[in-house]
Amino acid sequence: MILLAPVMMHYSEPGTVMSGISEGIYTFFSTTCHQEESRSFHIFGEMFAVCSRCTIIYFGFLAGVVVYPLFRKLDNTILPSVWILLIAAGLMLLDVVFDVTGVLKNTFITRSITGFLLGVVLPFYLIPGFTMVYFELKSFKNYKKKYK
Repeated sequence: MILLAPVMMHYSEPGTVMSGISEGIYTFFSTTCHQEESRSFHIFGEMFAVCSRCTIIYFGFLAGVVVYPLFRKLDNTILPSVWILLIAAGLMLLDVVFDVTGVLKNTFITRSITGFLLGVVLPFYLIPGFTMVYFELKSFKNYKKKYK
């Protein structure tokens, strides 16, 4: 959807269904991203639906999901140390705080590195979490069948 919005905007006429869908996608992502044009990737002269940091977080998340099975079994329920997540989130927070306070302006590179780090580690917490929920629901369902 991040890439679909600018492509649809480029190939549609104003006021058409395609431009309306594109605008809807931009609106959807505006709830989580500032969508500042100067800090965003562009395609066909149109801005992506999210800024460069958010784009890199999403692509980092995708990369984390793809490589997850190379490091862990899909039925794994053991979470990595929380420090890995805190370090990734902390580095991104520092990048933002330094920029906002004027201590050190962030750049495309710092936004990309910190965004990718956070995005790539998130699946290593979310996949085991979803797996735990699945196993809990499955055991609850079996429990209900057994004692019905």
